[in-house]
Amino acid sequence: MAWCKLIPQKKTPLRLDPFARGVFIFLALIAPVLIGYVVYQQASTPTLDCAFERATGVVLDVPQDSFCNYAGLQPGDVILDIGGVPLAEWRALPAENQPVQIQRGAQRLTLELPLVSYARIHPLTLLNALVVTLTFWGVGTLLLWRRYHQQAARLFFLLTQSLAIGLLFFLAYPDVASRPAWMTFLISSGFHLGGALAIHFYLTFPVALGRVRQRRAILAIVYSLMLGALACRLSGTDWGLRASFFYNTLEIIGAIAILVYAYARAAPDARRRLRLVVLGGLAPAVPAFFFYLLPTIIGASRWPDWTIGPLIILSPLGYLLAIARDNLFDIDRLLNRALVYAILSLGILSLYLGPLLLLYRFLPNDWLAQLFVIVGLTLLIGLSFEWTRAQIQRGVDRFFYGGWYDYPGVVETISDALARCVERTQLTDVLTRQVPALMQLSEGTLQPMGQLPAPSLAPAPVLEFALAFQGAPRARWCVRPHRDGEDLTAADRRILATLARQAEIALGNVLLVETLRAQLDEIRASRETLAQTQRQLLRSREEERARLARDLHDGPIQDLVGLNMQLGLLLAGDASPASDALKAIRREVRDLLAELRQVCSELRPPMLDTIGLGAALRVLADEWSSQADIPIALDLPPDAALRSLPNEVSVNLYRLAQEALTNIARHARAQNVTVNLAFENARLTLTIRDDGCGLVIPGTLNELAAQGHFGLAGMYERVELIGGAMTVDSAPGAGTIVRVEWQAADSRSPMADSG
Repeated sequence: MAWCKLIPQKKTPLRLDPFARGVFIFLALIAPVLIGYVVYQQASTPTLDCAFERATGVVLDVPQDSFCNYAGLQPGDVILDIGGVPLAEWRALPAENQPVQIQRGAQRLTLELPLVSYARIHPLTLLNALVVTLTFWGVGTLLLWRRYHQQAARLFFLLTQSLAIGLLFFLAYPDVASRPAWMTFLISSGFHLGGALAIHFYLTFPVALGRVRQRRAILAIVYSLMLGALACRLSGTDWGLRASFFYNTLEIIGAIAILVYAYARAAPDARRRLRLVVLGGLAPAVPAFFFYLLPTIIGASRWPDWTIGPLIILSPLGYLLAIARDNLFDIDRLLNRALVYAILSLGILSLYLGPLLLLYRFLPNDWLAQLFVIVGLTLLIGLSFEWTRAQIQRGVDRFFYGGWYDYPGVVETISDALARCVERTQLTDVLTRQVPALMQLSEGTLQPMGQLPAPSLAPAPVLEFALAFQGAPRARWCVRPHRDGEDLTAADRRILATLARQAEIALGNVLLVETLRAQLDEIRASRETLAQTQRQLLRSREEERARLARDLHDGPIQDLVGLNMQLGLLLAGDASPASDALKAIRREVRDLLAELRQVCSELRPPMLDTIGLGAALRVLADEWSSQADIPIALDLPPDAALRSLPNEVSVNLYRLAQEALTNIARHARAQNVTVNLAFENARLTLTIRDDGCGLVIPGTLNELAAQGHFGLAGMYERVELIGGAMTVDSAPGAGTIVRVEWQAADSRSPMADSG
């Protein structure tokens, strides 16, 4: 069996009982409680601003700028008591200066010295300890909170907590002689347990090394030796201290060696996620070994204890960067959003803080100016918030996913883009540009099946996906390697395979949309052909009506006019019995002549061709009103304005008004009718209103014809043929309003359509 194998990405969550949860909660609270204790203890512990031994009171060093130097304290003096209280019995910090009794040779002296807290004397030491401890505690607790059910997360939490406790007292109390026994025990336990846990952690994460039995045997030896090294450290002897440091060094070397070995044997995608972890482990370990641990073992001078904090803090920071940048524990999205809003919050705070501090400095009492600035800043933040958030999000994403990409984000983004693809160009853009941009790949190609790829200097494709539709391959998607030259990882290939399946569905949608569009184009072409045919039929019908009107006028009507005149000549001065018969014939001729003239007028109103639409509508209204016995009100523009209308528009509007008035006479039972024609800015509006019984208007032309409203259906068709729009507003008992609107094709010249 291989010594190195990948841990599966998805595992069945391990269910821990409430007792185990309570234990982890308790462990997470230990470090904060100890931090509070250290801060309180150092803030409430009185001391002098000089170096002295707590047990004996011997003054070791007096800084030149200290209160003790000003009061005359000297190295070698022995502090006996402070304020009458022996040095060993101090418990609370006095509020005022206290008399200090010292022994200088054979003399006893009393000096007035101000006591200060231990934290004021060593602020940087305390700050160093707090920062390091909180970093270890925060990284471990955050990971436990987000990935409690992962065994690696719980192990990492125990590792960080043990190191946090050991480092807290080690860095906060650099004076070994001032540490009580229990503090020494916590420091040693934290370091030794942390070393053993580091070996345990790197044996199992991010790759599992060896078999389960092998790992158990190694860990049994490591934890047993750890207990022995801890016993040596607590023995208090010099050899025990050196043995403890030696084993602690071996633990660190072993953990780093296991980490480097795991990095070398891991797969490319796992190795990419381990880079920052390895760097974070080596960066503090190498200098700490050569300049602190090794000198301690051989008894040589070493770096000060406080230098260990800035060095060792690189390790959790390396893990934090790996979590953020390489999604080490799959919590990158949480850190991503938290960082974005943290930057936004700091920016907003800075934006308010600067102007307000200036106002309080130079205009402390001008509340109006302060209010104006606050309102202005609030408006500025409100208007620019979304844009600023997007820019910060883009920058954070570049930091997080510069060398690695957000797997769930890629699938979500590309799936959404593929779902919106309805054209080939959109699908090509998603697969050849957006996917490579998100996954840090070289630009790919999408080619129809059977087409040879175009010559290109780009890297050769490493993956090809055939996209099929209805069982037949229709396109080929070629994917190229990463821009940095690295091959595709197993995760990359899984993501691309998933996207290829979705792209196949998107291609099917695109082809279906193209088929539907082709069918719609055919339908539109057929409808346009039908409309042109209808227009031609309408023109032909009007031309035929005009020809019939001319033929009747020039033929039968002229003959009848001549016959009427001849009959008149015969009847002139004739009193014979036949005159009555001739008069009857002449009346019939006149009636026939009137009917033929009416037919000619209906076939083609003569005013349309002579003086225009306005005059024709007036004649139509007069004749209709006299026949229907219904008053009609006309509101028409000047005839000169209507003469510029195209002939086809004039004829159809006249026919439409004629049909509308006929419908009113037949069905409406109206008392009043109004016809309004407006023509302004090349826009014509014809409105015919009646106060009749009204009707229920169907929704479509087919329903109009089905319900017997053939007149309205014909009116709709005429309006569509001239490119206008007609609306009918009616209800039972509320009358009817017919409105027709027509816009000239060229608004600058209404005659554009008349050619």
